[in-house]
Amino acid sequence: MSQLFIVPASNRRALENVGATLRRRVPLSKLAGLSRAARDLARAAPDGVWAWGTRAGSNDINVGTWESLAPGDWVLFYVEGHFPLCARVLVRERSRRVAERLWGSDAEGTWEYMYLLDEVREIDVPRLLVLDAVGYKASFYPRGFIRVDRDLADGHGSVEQLLEALAGTGRAFRRAVDAALAGDEAEAAAALGQVGKELTDRKIRESVASYASSAPPEVQERMVKRIKRNRKLVTDLKALYEGRCQVCGFTFAKQDGSPYSEAAHIRPISLREADLDVKDNLLVLCPNHHKMHDHGAMRIEFDPAKGTLTAVFESETKRMANKHVGQ
Repeated sequence: MSQLFIVPASNRRALENVGATLRRRVPLSKLAGLSRAARDLARAAPDGVWAWGTRAGSNDINVGTWESLAPGDWVLFYVEGHFPLCARVLVRERSRRVAERLWGSDAEGTWEYMYLLDEVREIDVPRLLVLDAVGYKASFYPRGFIRVDRDLADGHGSVEQLLEALAGTGRAFRRAVDAALAGDEAEAAAALGQVGKELTDRKIRESVASYASSAPPEVQERMVKRIKRNRKLVTDLKALYEGRCQVCGFTFAKQDGSPYSEAAHIRPISLREADLDVKDNLLVLCPNHHKMHDHGAMRIEFDPAKGTLTAVFESETKRMANKHVGQ
């Protein structure tokens, strides 16, 4: 099984290095000086390569961690309260000459304990949500290059599956924060339905601060209140339907035994009726019917006189379960 490592990149030079070789691919010409084997691997990488490096650190503390890196391992990069990127290791190699070419040097030297990466993914997940997923305490702040020493197979299956889940969490929470900032509470509630982990007050506050760091404190506080309110709304709504899709009744048990479903909004805020409040603009759907609704293959109609919901497909209509819209 692949290993997972955490790398902090929060000081000025580290952020410059992120921009130089994680946000941009590294030209093969800049790798001259690495072994032929390493350059051949870089040349064969279908999407190009990226690069990162570390210093030995005090008493060579980082060297042992670097030596434990293997091809196929994954690295999570931590920047100022959140994890914006993860990357897969292609090969590691020590080269002061190539490191200086890529990142320069300063009074402490250069980042010569290098590793090339053949995939970089945006995940954009707040610190506490990642720590919760990997089993670390909330008091942990990444300070150095470390290997995650937890059994990630238990509960996640693999490092790759964990990272895919984290990326989904990051996208959903970003949507929720952006919607809360715009005042679209139905969209915020629907997005929060995709965040599977329990959201404590601390997780919400730190996550909002991470995503909306430029917003004034009073704006952040309003966003926190909206997110907490909408999270409870989604939780209560899913419980009302026992996690089952309002269209087909389908659900399945997650690894923790709870039923899986997704929250969706009936209409965007710009299109919904004036008297359709946040609760009345939400649905509980299975993944298939959620995607069909999002892509226009299924339309939802509400009859206020009868209090009924109907799913309209291309060739049929279906009466939906309804215990909350218009109730």
